Amino acid sequence: MAGDFDLRRLRELPELLGSELPDIVATLLAELTRATDQVRNAIGSGDWTVAAEAAHAARNSALMLDAGPLLETLDRVEVAAARADRSAAQAARAQLDQTWPALRAGLKDAIHGTG
Repeated sequence: MAGDFDLRRLRELPELLGSELPDIVATLLAELTRATDQVRNAIGSGDWTVAAEAAHAARNSALMLDAGPLLETLDRVEVAAARADRSAAQAARAQLDQTWPALRAGLKDAIHGTG
């Protein structure tokens, strides 16, 4: 698993979605970037509804990639936000800050054919 996602799954997406792989990956990258930024900002400001909704949206994109570590982190965010548990949400955000950069780099490599 490069960048903590399943390359085999990624290679299946063009046939499933009827688009070119670089376009699919660029879309997923943009969606995940937007959602993870929203998660981080919402946790920082204590906006639990936005944090939960953004984590849920990001999970949908992460599922397409079978990105297990990111999925686990986003699940933690969603649960913590639903409970308005600041401590758990901050811990999940710290985990997101460790998990997301490797996946983001792997997706960028996949766009450019180096993954």
